[in-house]
Amino acid sequence: MRVSVAFAQLAAASASQEAAAANPIRRVVNMLQGIQAKLEEEAKTAESMFEKFQCYCQSNEKKLEKSIEDAATAITRLEASIDSTAAEKKQTEADLKTHKEERAAAKSAIEEATSMRSKENADFSAESGDLKANIGALNEAIPAIEKGMAGSFLQTQAGSQLSKIAEVSMQLTDGQKSELQAFLQGTSEYAPASGQIVGILKTMKDEMEANLAEITKNENEAAAAHNGMVAAKNSEIAASTAAIEEKTARAGDLAVQVVTEKNDLKETVEQKAADEEYLSALKADCQKTAEDQAAASKARATELVAIADTIKMLNSDEALELFKKTLPSPSLLQIRQSEQQLRRSAAAALRGHGFHSDLVLLALQGKKQGFEQVLDMIEKMVKSLAKEQEDDDEKKAYCNSEIDKTEDEGKELANAISTLETRIEANQQDITALKGGIKELAQSIKDLDKAVEEATAQRKAEHEAYVEEAANNNAALDLLGMAKNRLAKVYSPETYEEAPKRELSDEEKISEAYSFVQLGDAPEAPPAVAGHANADAGGVVALMANIINDLKKEMQENEFAEKDAQEDYEKLMKDSAAKRAADSASISEKEGALAELEDDMNDARQSQRSKMGQLEDSQKYTVDLHKTCDFLLENYGARKEARENEMEGLKKAKEVLSGADFGLVQTKSFLKRQ
Repeated sequence: MRVSVAFAQLAAASASQEAAAANPIRRVVNMLQGIQAKLEEEAKTAESMFEKFQCYCQSNEKKLEKSIEDAATAITRLEASIDSTAAEKKQTEADLKTHKEERAAAKSAIEEATSMRSKENADFSAESGDLKANIGALNEAIPAIEKGMAGSFLQTQAGSQLSKIAEVSMQLTDGQKSELQAFLQGTSEYAPASGQIVGILKTMKDEMEANLAEITKNENEAAAAHNGMVAAKNSEIAASTAAIEEKTARAGDLAVQVVTEKNDLKETVEQKAADEEYLSALKADCQKTAEDQAAASKARATELVAIADTIKMLNSDEALELFKKTLPSPSLLQIRQSEQQLRRSAAAALRGHGFHSDLVLLALQGKKQGFEQVLDMIEKMVKSLAKEQEDDDEKKAYCNSEIDKTEDEGKELANAISTLETRIEANQQDITALKGGIKELAQSIKDLDKAVEEATAQRKAEHEAYVEEAANNNAALDLLGMAKNRLAKVYSPETYEEAPKRELSDEEKISEAYSFVQLGDAPEAPPAVAGHANADAGGVVALMANIINDLKKEMQENEFAEKDAQEDYEKLMKDSAAKRAADSASISEKEGALAELEDDMNDARQSQRSKMGQLEDSQKYTVDLHKTCDFLLENYGARKEARENEMEGLKKAKEVLSGADFGLVQTKSFLKRQ
């Protein structure tokens, strides 16, 4: 275009100078000066554009280098963080395993210690019961023997018990055992005043009381030690449970952090590689443009020097003097008038129609080429203009198609990015909701475990109270039954029932001891019951029967209450286990959904970055496409019209020249030879 405009200006300057003056050298100088001014203006414009381009290169190179440096720093930081987080996660999982093992060991220790304590307590109960029964028997025997009531005492159950005590006693010598057995069997006479048998019995009683005190002390100390150990182990279990919950939550957070940081590392590495690739391409483009600018500046400078040298040569005094001598004379101009008229007519048809017309115009004005050559030039130029128009038509169609296509792709990518943003936002909300749900379920399980533990402790305490109350009630029933039967033996022998021979319980032994004391006072009772025994005994027996019935009723109610409480507790345990299993399954399900959502969100983010990269490439391609096509599309009509006008002018010039009288050309040649 620069050459086309220059030639157009050259043709215009030539036409105006033809009418103003007859000096052709002046016209050439004016044309060269016009070209010189145009080149200088073009140089300024090119330099300004190149400075802006250099600023663009430098600015973007700095930005990319800074981005690459930041990415490298981030990569180093993320790699270190991933290693550190992975190590912490591994240590946390190891600590979690240790805490679980410690808690299991503490629970096992409590179970073993409790089992051993129960066995020790059972042994203590049996031994202390025996000692208490023996001491009770001795407490009955010693006063009876001291009062001279040995005969009646030996007929009682306590007398039989005393015989058994003597057989197994470790405190008596063989002689003492023989003497005591002889007394108990009634085969020897005993003088109460001597106190020999009483002394033996008191010695046995003192030693038994000492043994009872010692084993009771040992039992209390063992129970206290066991309770202390259980409390300590429960504290360990509570601490381990708290640590397990904390480590479990921490392990989950660390797992999520590792995945997130790995994704960030991958994205950062990819972004760094993309920035490095783009920086390399940018440097290459900037270098190539700088080289092209240097080459263009050098060519422009060479052209300006050549034009300046030419103007200097044509404007010198020697050149002007020479041209005066060599320019054609007026007579020759008259002979050439017809030829010049033809040239002017053709030039009038060509002038102002474009670059190709200007070339033909220069050829006509140069007078060195014949009309045949000019006609041939016009023919070629017409074909060239037609070909240029075809190229413009094809390029216009291509540009319109490509611009529409890239704009559609850009809209599709923008819509896809918007959809991905919505998807990411929705995933983020779902992730937040899931994390909250998991936290609530975990707290629910923790609260449920605490409630189960409290319910278990309460049920245990209630059951122990029930067992204790039932034992007391049974003992009371037995005691009342024995008392009632004992009264029946005196006041209504027909209802008296002989007690079966069996090993007595501790309570029964105590009861028997008390009954022995009552029997000791019995001989004084008969005078008091004469005439009124049946009535008084009946009231007492009836009252005792009512008490027994009330006790049985209460025991039945307690049994039903215990059964209902146990059933309620078992149902609570079953429901709690089901709820805990459901909550745990829900946590697992939510954690799975959380992992899927996080994977989906990472995929969406990766797709978003990919789509944004594609959109950026599409936008760059669109900008390049507009740089290539906008001038053509904006000036297509004007270019087509100018090209058609130029073709029309060339055709008119061809018609003018095609009708010329070539005899003038021959005359001109002849005159030149003259």
